[in-house]
Amino acid sequence: MIVMCNRLLLFLETIESSKSITEAAQKLFLSQPYISRVLKKYESKYNVSLVDRKTNPVRLTPAGHVFIKYMRKNLQLEENLRSELSQYTQNQFLTLKMGVSPPLGENFNLAVLPKLHMKFPNLVTKTVELTTPEAEKAFKDNQLDLFLGNPVYLENIERYSLHKDPQVLVLGSNSKLYHRGKSEIHLRKNDFQKLNNESFIVVDGESHYQEIVNSYFNEIGVNFYPKIHVRDSLTALELANMGLGNMTTCIEPMSNKKYDNINYVKLPTDKLEIDFSISTIRSKTKLFDEIEYVINILRKVFLKQILIF
Repeated sequence: MIVMCNRLLLFLETIESSKSITEAAQKLFLSQPYISRVLKKYESKYNVSLVDRKTNPVRLTPAGHVFIKYMRKNLQLEENLRSELSQYTQNQFLTLKMGVSPPLGENFNLAVLPKLHMKFPNLVTKTVELTTPEAEKAFKDNQLDLFLGNPVYLENIERYSLHKDPQVLVLGSNSKLYHRGKSEIHLRKNDFQKLNNESFIVVDGESHYQEIVNSYFNEIGVNFYPKIHVRDSLTALELANMGLGNMTTCIEPMSNKKYDNINYVKLPTDKLEIDFSISTIRSKTKLFDEIEYVINILRKVFLKQILIF
C-alpha cells in the first residue's frame, strides 16, 4: 500500500510539471493508460478529482495539491520511523562515543561503564582520552557525544558543571623556593620573582588552560621556561616529584603522600580555577536517555570515584 501511494505521489508530481498525462507517462517511461488507471483508483477511493483533465496544459486540482502535501508528510514520517527502529534491528546497536580528559579515563571507565551497561545492555560504548581542543574538533566532526573535562564552548553544546577546582603551584626540589620536609608553603608576592627562568613542566594539548596560567604569571611578573612537555598532569606531577621542574595543577593530588619531594602553593581562585564539566549534544541525538544516565552517574560519583589521585 505504501509503495503504491508513493508511486501515486511520483505520478502527481510529474503531472504537475507536464503539459499532459501522456507527457508525464513519457517522462516516467510508463504507459498513459496505466497512469490513468492508478489515478482513477484513488479518485474513486477518496471520491475526489486529483487531476483536472479539461485544462490545457493539464493541472492538479486543489484536492491533488492536498494529496501531495500529506503524502510528503507520510514519507517523512516513514523515514523517521525507519531511523528510530534501526537501532533494534539484528546486530545493529547504538554507539555512545565518550571523551575524557587525561588522566581521568581509567577512573571514568571503572565508575561509569558497569552501571551504564547494566542499564542499557545492548549499548555499544567507545571511550577515548582527549584534550579539550581535541574534543572540540571531535564534536565538530560528529565523532563525540559526550566529553568530561574543561567546558567545550561550541554552538549547540550543552554544559553541566561538576566541580570547580582550585589550582596550586607545585615546586620541585630544583626550585630556589623549595623547602625540604614541607608540603604546603606560603609565598609573598615578591617571592614569586625568584621563579623567573626556572624550568617548568607543561601539559601539551590544554592550550586554553596554559594560556590562563601564563597570563596569571605574567601579571605577577614571572616568566618561566617550559622545559618539559607531557600529555597529562599526573605525569607532570611525577616528574616534578623527581625534581625536574615546577608546574601547576589542581589541589586534589596534594593529599597523596607519595608526592613527598614537592611543595605546593595555593593560587587565588579568582585568577586560576578549573571547571570540570560535562559537555554534550544530547538534545539532538537518539542517545538522549543514555547520556542523561551518564550525567546522573557522574554527578554522584565524580568526586569520590573519578577525581581521585
